[in-house]
Parts: sequence; structure tokens; C-alpha cells
Amino acid sequence: MYLDPFDSNIYFDSCAFDGGSQEEQTSSIECRKILEESGNKIQILHSVQKEIDFPQTPSWVKREAMSSVYTMETALEIDELNKLRDVEKIIVGNGNLEKRRPDCRHVFETIRYGDYFITTDNGILKHLDIIFRKYHTYIMKPSKLLKIILEKQNQT
Repeated sequence: MYLDPFDSNIYFDSCAFDGGSQEEQTSSIECRKILEESGNKIQILHSVQKEIDFPQTPSWVKREAMSSVYTMETALEIDELNKLRDVEKIIVGNGNLEKRRPDCRHVFETIRYGDYFITTDNGILKHLDIIFRKYHTYIMKPSKLLKIILEKQNQT
């Protein structure tokens, strides 16, 4: 059973809006619409904001992001640094940490502040089970979140 998405902190990766399939992009937009109509703001991690600022990010994604709520970067305590290092080990394994460091930070920040991280990044999605088992944080595609939102709406 998933946490109530209308009473959860949900963070979107920038690729959830402009990456993956058209279905995933459309699902992200629909999730945003439903959540905002219910009084919830889509939240964007400070680490994702840097990606949204990239020149190649479509202008409509930048416009959507402007009305979102952002987290702020703060110093990490020792236990948080250890958790971040663990997330890096899970996501990167023996790969190149520099290439995946931003993704690791996104997941860590969601573990720290949120309940759901929505992405189309297969490099993150393939670790969703272990992240949930260790940190009770949901990682999923936009289409999965939309299904959860619609099911919750139908229950009320």
C-alpha cells in the first residue's frame, strides 16, 4: 500500500517532464495538475533546479518549474553524509560516481525530506526496491504515480 499522494512530499526529477516517453511526460503534467487542484504544490529539489537551468531544458519545463516549491541546500550531519554515501553505492556501484552524483543527491534529498521521487531515469529506477527497503522512499515513473493518484481519488 502506498502513502496517500495528497498527503505526501512528492519530488519530480527534471527528466519526468522532458524525458522518457510521451506517456510519462503526459503523466507528469497530469499529476501536477491534479495535485495542484487539490492544493498541493509540486516540489522540486534544489539539486534538480540546477538541471532545469540547463540551456537544453525546454522552455515549457522551465515555466512549469517557476511555480513550484524548492528545497534549500543545507550542510549535512555525519549520519546524513553516511546515508548519502550509501545511496551513492547503491546507485553507482562500481560505475563512475562523478557522472551519477547529481542523481544520487536527488534520491538522498528525497529520502531526507520526501516520500516519493518521480523520474524516468532507468539508472535510478532499477534501484527502487532496495531504496524502498532501506529508506522507505518510493521511486517510480510518472505513470505509476498517476495511477496511485487516480486510485486515491476514486476512493474518496
